[in-house]
Amino acid sequence: MGIGKCLPVPFFICSVLRRLLYHSAVYGLTVALGRLLNWLLTPLYVHRLRVEDFGRLSELYSWIVFGLIAAGMGMETAYLRFGGGFWRMLRLMAIGGAVLAVVLSIAAYFLAPRLGYAGAEYLLWLTIAIWSVDAWGSFALAHQRAIGAPMRFAIIQLSHITILLLLNLWGVGIQGYGLGFILGANLLASLWKLGWALRYAPPPTQPTPPEVPSDLGLLRYGITLSFMGILGAMNEVLDRVLLARYDLTQTAIYGAAYRVAMALALFVQAYRQAGEPFLLKEQRGNRSFYEKSWILYHTIALSGVFLLSLWAKPIVSTTWGGLLPKPLFPAHYHQGLTIVPVLLWANLFAGSLIQASVWYKLRSLPYQGVIITAVGACITWLGNLYGIPRYGYIACAWTTLLSYGVMVGISLAWGRYYGESAFRMLPLLPSMMVAALPTFVKEINPLLFSIVGLGAIGGWSYFLLRKLRFSVS
Repeated sequence: MGIGKCLPVPFFICSVLRRLLYHSAVYGLTVALGRLLNWLLTPLYVHRLRVEDFGRLSELYSWIVFGLIAAGMGMETAYLRFGGGFWRMLRLMAIGGAVLAVVLSIAAYFLAPRLGYAGAEYLLWLTIAIWSVDAWGSFALAHQRAIGAPMRFAIIQLSHITILLLLNLWGVGIQGYGLGFILGANLLASLWKLGWALRYAPPPTQPTPPEVPSDLGLLRYGITLSFMGILGAMNEVLDRVLLARYDLTQTAIYGAAYRVAMALALFVQAYRQAGEPFLLKEQRGNRSFYEKSWILYHTIALSGVFLLSLWAKPIVSTTWGGLLPKPLFPAHYHQGLTIVPVLLWANLFAGSLIQASVWYKLRSLPYQGVIITAVGACITWLGNLYGIPRYGYIACAWTTLLSYGVMVGISLAWGRYYGESAFRMLPLLPSMMVAALPTFVKEINPLLFSIVGLGAIGGWSYFLLRKLRFSVS
């Protein structure tokens, strides 16, 4: 599909890019509003739960990330890649996820004392149930992404978050319930999402396109991606799992800082939701589109790094001019704000990796991706095992940044030989330097600096996009 003649709109954005931005905006507002509502629970948790309990909650949600990937079996990407076979893939997921849940539930009973959950095995069982149902719900929602129905996706996703929010406000905020209620509310909300998403699934009689592989082929493709995803998830959550074995108080502080940096992760997730159907299917192999989407992503992401590095501390450590009775986070969490810029850069590179990995995701057996993510996982393991006993959560943050940075660098370099070389970091260097300034420049007027910095990042991106001549077909 050609991009077509472009209109002289700001940033010279072509029609397909306007659709990508529209889908990103809808998915972004959905994810951002949903995560914002969920993020608003963080002040509730840190004020109502003991520090150790909040650290344990961070650990359990870290396990959920691994479980989601394992139970998902890579079928979401496979469905977007091959464009059909919904019920076949869901059946494979249901069987595999159920077997995994049963095995881990039995193992959890015996491992609970070693993990610090003696007498509270139900917390582990709830966690396993949450990731299983969430994986199936996410796959069911992928159909809305595949057919280009972002508004329906948004409504279903936001209803899930609204139920979760209301249950937590009542149970934790009013009734004073703890971890068990929080996990139970999450499971109920996930069941709601799964049921509603299946309501709009394709009919079981829908024919499967001939390009969809056999069940064995789907398993080979999906499990390969799932294995890559588990390796990649180590960069996101393994640090909190290991840190929890060392000190739950530090885990709580790190978890709070991670949730502040999650504001940028919202955009990264939104871009992934909207961009993958374009990158992997509709604009597959379109170098021109890849170049433009690469610059647009980094324009927005670098602006987010710049602003959040500048404003994170005032947002969470003050009473907003007396509007709030207390700061959003209690004082003992404020020490973790020093690592927020590091985590922001890590989140930015996580988004860069989504595009830098396109070349191997388009292959039938993307073993190159396994190698790249394995390198990142090794860095995560070694960095955290060495650094946590010596530097605590600070080592976790820097290890995460190093891991993502190395993976992006390897993928970009390797991709020049096997796939698209449309992704280049050097032209982005001026914008990256501006985004890094708040970390090093302290005595500044934040409002004036925000305006000047955003203008510089936007102006340079305008120059890059104009240079690409957005009028090619």
